[in-house]
Amino acid sequence: MLPNNKTGQVLHPSQKRILTVRECARAQGFPDNYEFVSVNADRKAINDQFRQIGNAVPIPLALALGQALGEAMFKMWDAEPSRAASPVL
Repeated sequence: MLPNNKTGQVLHPSQKRILTVRECARAQGFPDNYEFVSVNADRKAINDQFRQIGNAVPIPLALALGQALGEAMFKMWDAEPSRAASPVL
């Protein structure tokens, strides 16, 4: 990170450059065919894409959270006495 910048830039670990939009998207779990769009042109569009990626919840985290919440909801639903006592049609 460059600490003096208003918005941090992550430097490539072995090359003298910042990470690309695609590299940042991969780090967040986005597939390579995912497109980030912006209504702006040129430099602002790239900044918008970096902002979208930075503000995103990583896809693997969202998947794991959704699965865990779904399992918890099914367990709560099965544990309710009224659900267990109702006849199956």
